[in-house]
Amino acid sequence: MVLLLDTLTPARLVFGILFSAPIALSGLAGSPYATRLMIVLVMVGNVIAGSINAATTGGWNPYDIANRVLSLLAALLVGSLTLRFRAASNRAAQLELEEQRAVHEHALRQLLEAVSGPFDQAAFVERMAQAIRAFTGSRSVVVGGLQQATLRAPYAVSHGAHESEHGPPEHLPALNARLPAVYLTRPAGTGAVWGILGGEMLLARLPRPQQEDLLLIFDHPEIEVARLEEAIAVLGPQLERTHLQEEMQRQQARLEHHNTVIRDLVYAFSHDLRTPLMANALSMNNALKGAYGPLPEAYRETLTHGLHANQTLLDLAEKLLLVAKYEAGEPSPDPLPLDLRELALQVVAQVRPLAATQGIALETRAEVGLRVLGQKGELRRAIQNILDNAIKFSPPGGTVTLLLDRDTLGEQAELRIIDEGPGLSREGEARLFQRFRGGSGTSGLGGQGSSGLGLYLTRQVLQAHQGSVQYSRSPLGKTVFTLRLPVT
Repeated sequence: MVLLLDTLTPARLVFGILFSAPIALSGLAGSPYATRLMIVLVMVGNVIAGSINAATTGGWNPYDIANRVLSLLAALLVGSLTLRFRAASNRAAQLELEEQRAVHEHALRQLLEAVSGPFDQAAFVERMAQAIRAFTGSRSVVVGGLQQATLRAPYAVSHGAHESEHGPPEHLPALNARLPAVYLTRPAGTGAVWGILGGEMLLARLPRPQQEDLLLIFDHPEIEVARLEEAIAVLGPQLERTHLQEEMQRQQARLEHHNTVIRDLVYAFSHDLRTPLMANALSMNNALKGAYGPLPEAYRETLTHGLHANQTLLDLAEKLLLVAKYEAGEPSPDPLPLDLRELALQVVAQVRPLAATQGIALETRAEVGLRVLGQKGELRRAIQNILDNAIKFSPPGGTVTLLLDRDTLGEQAELRIIDEGPGLSREGEARLFQRFRGGSGTSGLGGQGSSGLGLYLTRQVLQAHQGSVQYSRSPLGKTVFTLRLPVT
């Protein structure tokens, strides 16, 4: 139309200036391609109209040429501004979408932060109801376990300010309420979220591991279904994590119960075992001392063996009591200052008869004045465990040496017990201080006739006293156990 008017009117009227209008209107099209096409068409039309006008008036004149150039420049200017405006509009729309997405992602993060933590299902559902009501802008949110068309625990309701003041809407189901069919039927083709009552309410299901789904009911939400589906998708792993947390707590409670039962059994066994053993030892000692008259030599020998077996059982009962104490983490009484040399010599005197029966010589070299803080009975047991092993596994006619002195820095007391036993294999050395370790067959430590608790208990005692115990072999092929304790 503009081309026809421009062609039929005199050149001086320059109707071609109206070509800018279609260019501006092309900005409403879906792409900048339409604007560029219109610019080309306008320029071609302007040239055609000018040529026709020039032919009918007898040729081009400077005034007409100037008008045509002005018309072309106007079309180019309008086209350029239209393209720039379209680009700016697209950029603004993109920035708005990015801002909306950022706001939505921030809201999702806040939702996750609200429900993250070591919660049980009841606490998780309570926090989720509050957080997701704020996320969706709903008037009220109801969450409950869906079981046979009834809302069961865990159950929670979150209301807005208006609902909290006037009470929840009557159409929202309460705990243990039977749900109408409209709440239970998911329309075909819908996802995790669907609407009822003309979209005034949204429903969603959140699967629970090994349990019925959670039903979420949103009253008048202010969020799109797609955004709510994203929220439901991120809440699923958090609910599964809560289930795992509860399962771990149940497992831990069962283990603690089992450990308590075992510890109580060990305590009861050890205490009940000690009383008859001590009574039995007293009777056998009295018999050996002649309280019941002269005894045949064979019977005296039998009583002596019985006393040794009795003492072995008493030692085992004492070890079991100490192990149960350390395993349970029970605190020890306040430590007292002890003369380590005096304590070590007492233990040597106690085991000397056993060494003599096996032809083992005991040698001691102990520095005076070494005092440590600790429990006398426990440290005595630790030293005796090492000495008993050294005597037991030394060859007949061998020597067991106890050395006590300070370390090079003077901050620790070092008690070394050296024997001439065969030592350990690498495999046996790796599990030497483990509880109920197996014997390697090379040294007998922890092997036949051993409870498998002595060295384990020794390490526990030394660690409780801020010390350590170490096994090594000397350059001469002797076995060395080194006990270190801080000097007071």
